[in-house]
Amino acid sequence: MNDNKMHGRVLKKLREERGYKLKDVAGDVISTRTLMRFEADETSISISIFEKLLDNLNINYLDYFTFYLDNTDSETTEFANKLQKLLQSGSSSKLVNECKKELKKKDIDFSKRLTILIYLNNILWDKDKELFEENRILIKDRIDSLDKLGSDEIYGLFILIYSSSKGDYSVEYIERVIEDCFKNIPVRNYLSKYMSAAYCDLLKVALSFLVRAGYYELAEKRCKETLKLFNENPLLINRAAFSKEVVAIMATLYLRQNKEEGVILANKILKYEDIVAEITGDSYYRQVRDVTYEAYCKVNKTGIDIEF
Repeated sequence: MNDNKMHGRVLKKLREERGYKLKDVAGDVISTRTLMRFEADETSISISIFEKLLDNLNINYLDYFTFYLDNTDSETTEFANKLQKLLQSGSSSKLVNECKKELKKKDIDFSKRLTILIYLNNILWDKDKELFEENRILIKDRIDSLDKLGSDEIYGLFILIYSSSKGDYSVEYIERVIEDCFKNIPVRNYLSKYMSAAYCDLLKVALSFLVRAGYYELAEKRCKETLKLFNENPLLINRAAFSKEVVAIMATLYLRQNKEEGVILANKILKYEDIVAEITGDSYYRQVRDVTYEAYCKVNKTGIDIEF
């Protein structure tokens, strides 16, 4: 493992917080001296050795990397924190200027490009299109060049499709995304639960794209296949919530086609969101319910009032 990534120092902190001694973690894998040098970031070790050290710590990869991210301040994290503060202060122009300065640098890493895309999408910035469109293209090119997506690429594609219009993607492209989601959603083990959930989010925006773009027959078919897939995977994280959101997409689909089923589904979704808002007493969920209601009313062409 690369000693410049501070894995040694992070492992030491984790070991101490969990109450393990050097000899406990080193075991018969490596000498305690080598482990001490690794923890001081003075030497590197192979991934296979590192895996055995994690076993001796009784911790899995997911928990380790969560701990790692919480205990390292990367340049990208610092940049994201700066943008978050500007967003909270309402300084959209300053936020955009920070993004511009970063994009003019050479060799920007993918995570930072993705951070810029997320924040610009958040504030709905529609100026300086040439500079920011180049960033979108580079992100899309990176994603399209990979046979297997990581979590950053999945989220990047989520943002790109979520903010796209009909002309941005062909139906064939969206179909490939949906097939990739279907392939990766089934839960295979403890760690795959989290990637499955990421693919569920991506699948939702792909289905919504089909509805927005007017591919109604295909969208209905894919929504029904999605619900079936969710039902077949009881270990899927937030399975009920994901299923509800697909039904919400189907409500919009049917309302756009002037079908009474759309009103029936919309009423069910709104009743559910109303109950959540009432139980939690949280204004955020009331806002979610109200936005959903307005969105349904906007596309409702049935002549039947939506009441919940």
